Amino acid sequence: MPKVSRNQSVPSRSRRRPATIVDESTGEEIRVSSILFGLVMLIAIIVATAAWMGGSLSQIETRFGSFMDDTARMAGVSVNDVSVLGLEQNPALADDVRAAAMIEPGENMFRADPSLIRRRVEATRKVLNVRVHRLWPGQIVIIADAAEPVALWHDGKEWTVVDGLGRILPDANADDHKTLVRLAGRGAPLAAPALVKALKDAPDVSARLAIATRVADRRWDVRLVNGATVRLPEDAGMESALARLTKLQTRTALLQRPVTMIDLRNKGRVYLSPALESGAIKVAEAARS
Repeated sequence: MPKVSRNQSVPSRSRRRPATIVDESTGEEIRVSSILFGLVMLIAIIVATAAWMGGSLSQIETRFGSFMDDTARMAGVSVNDVSVLGLEQNPALADDVRAAAMIEPGENMFRADPSLIRRRVEATRKVLNVRVHRLWPGQIVIIADAAEPVALWHDGKEWTVVDGLGRILPDANADDHKTLVRLAGRGAPLAAPALVKALKDAPDVSARLAIATRVADRRWDVRLVNGATVRLPEDAGMESALARLTKLQTRTALLQRPVTMIDLRNKGRVYLSPALESGAIKVAEAARS
């Protein structure tokens, strides 16, 4: 290693030159700025050529996209398989999901947008919890759960099936789900999951339920098989009201009494309308937590 004497002047640092790439075959130095310029020129040439061939902007985009697709296939990054997981017990539904994904064999993997595929599959309203993954170099994996019917809703003309997200299942037959909770009223499907969940914790009520009607899209009136109507409060207080009714049923067998209305809208009090008397009487609530 050469020594540098104290008296030897150290050359001042020169201004940093732009980074360069050396072509090993020719020894030519190419500056990065030249590479960027070259890329810009290449794109310009492609666009100009397509335009010269008589193409509009959309045609240029199509031709350039076809070029990129061909390049992806040559590089081995095109779709060769679309797998659907979670629906093994329902092959027909799995086929519907593949069809909804709209992914063709050989499609450019870079064009297979997972978010777009997920939205397409969700739009079928047949599945829940949709996840889409790209497994490079050529596999699309769609994971989904079959939509679970939770209720029947009468839309004024016919009975339709509602799933656990409050969506109407378009291909479900109401006659195949006669044991589900029956609903009516505007806004009932979206509010159905919360009601069904609350009723699971109130078996004495659900076992006697004939139909639940949505009122002003804020609360429910539940008609029982004996003709009595249970007026529930707005959704925020629905679960606690059903818990109160369950306690009253345990202590007083209220649901077996000859009443036409049980009003639970007033927290802390229960109003009853006897079947054999006119007018409402106020009864102090017997169930306190």
